[in-house]
Order: sequence, then C-alpha cells, then structure tokens
Amino acid sequence: MCGLRTCFLCLVVAFCLLFGVSHSTNESVCVLSNAPQQCGAFCLGAVHPLCDQYAKSKQEEAIVKIIADSRAEQKELVVKLIADSRTEQMELVNHSKEMVKIIAESWAEQKEEMVKLIAEFRTEQKELLNVLVANPTASRLESILQSMPVRLSPALQKIGSRYFLIEYNERKSWTDAEETCRERGGHLAAFRTEDELEAVTRIVNKYTSFWLGYHRNSEDEFVTAAGNKGSFMKWKSGQPDNFGGKQNCVGLHKSSMYDEYCDNTQAFICQLDKV
Repeated sequence: MCGLRTCFLCLVVAFCLLFGVSHSTNESVCVLSNAPQQCGAFCLGAVHPLCDQYAKSKQEEAIVKIIADSRAEQKELVVKLIADSRTEQMELVNHSKEMVKIIAESWAEQKEEMVKLIAEFRTEQKELLNVLVANPTASRLESILQSMPVRLSPALQKIGSRYFLIEYNERKSWTDAEETCRERGGHLAAFRTEDELEAVTRIVNKYTSFWLGYHRNSEDEFVTAAGNKGSFMKWKSGQPDNFGGKQNCVGLHKSSMYDEYCDNTQAFICQLDKV
C-alpha cells in the first residue's frame, strides 16, 4: 500500500515539474506543498529521466531547424549561382554570334570585291590584246603603254594631304599591325576629322573590320600609338563597352569604331603622311 502511494506521489510531482503553473489561474496545480520532503529521493530520481528526455527533444528540434535553414540558404545560393552563370553564358554566346556574323559578311564582301577585280582585269587584258592584234608594231605598243595612266596601288589612297594604306591581305593583332605600319613608314591610322573617316569608309570593304591606331591607356583614355589623345572618335552604338574588361584596342567596322581584344587578328589601315 505504501508503495502505491509513493508511485502516485511521484506521478503528481512529475506532472508539476512538467506543466508547472496553470496558464489560466497562475496557481500551482500540484497538490503537494513540499515535493522534496513528501516525495523523497526516489520520486525525484524517477522524474529525472522525463526531464532529460524533454530537454533532449528540444535540442533535437533546434538542430533540425538549423539544418533546414542551412539547406534552404544553400539551395538559394546554388540557384542564384546557376542563374548568374547562365546569364554570363548567354552574353558570351550573343557576342560570339555577332562576331561570326561580322566575319561571314566580311568574307562575302571580299569575295564580291575579288570577283569584280578579276572581271576588270580580264576586260583590260582583252582590250589590250585587241589593240596588239590591230597594231602589232613594237613602237605602237610602247606608245600605248606610255599613254596608260599611272595608278597607285588600290590599297594606297590619298585623302587630303595624307596617304592611307588599306591592308586587306594580312590579318594581324593590333601590336603586330602597328609594327607593320611602322616598317612601312607610318602608324596605324588615327583620323583627324570626320571627313577623313568618311573618305576612307567610302573606299573600304564595309563588311571588313580594320584595326585603327587607338588603344586604351592606364587612365582609361583612348590614345594614339604615339600617346596622343584621339582627336576624333566615332563610336558604334553601345561602344566602347570593354566586354570582359580586356577590350583595349579600337577597330573600324561600317564607318564606326568599337573596342576589341588586342590579340584578335584582323585587317588594318596605316597612315602614311609621307610617301
């Protein structure tokens, strides 16, 4: 009988320790006025496992919440990284498509120009042959040759007081193109006025990209090969954009300028102030 009473008291003490005070009345729901004295060490020893289990369950809940929050943050970060990566890839793809289009247009225009030059050359040959057939004497041939106008190379054009050498056949990096122009007695072209630019663009292949004599210096300014600030610049819409942070040289395409990677190879225009 005493054992049953002791167990009952232990259950009451456990109820008191777990639930404490009534939420509605703020009064204790325990019927014991002095639990340690009335219940004794046996009762308190029986209650300890319940308290430990309760504390352990709270710790587990906290750990589960921390893990869930961490996974949510990781997922959000991964999604953001993937989105940023896809955006960068799309920008690179669009830039590559634009370059492919420019190259394709350039080759088509060059092919058309070559066909035209070959046709003109054949016509001149035919006319000369007809003249020779009609006038076979050497003296007549000499007079014909002397009467033919002396032409500059199609690549060498005089505009105003300056000469510009338009190099289609060689494709070089900006540095190599500048070195080639120096070997020929000049520099990569830097236009003084819009009239010069328009005069050059009227005679070049509009689908071909050319190096010009401007590059970006350490102060983020475009200067000529000699280090002088460009006196005349005509940029394409949205240029210069310094795509990738390394487009430090200037090219010409369809009468407008754009910044480009200096290591890319393309045609170039030299300025020769003296011929």
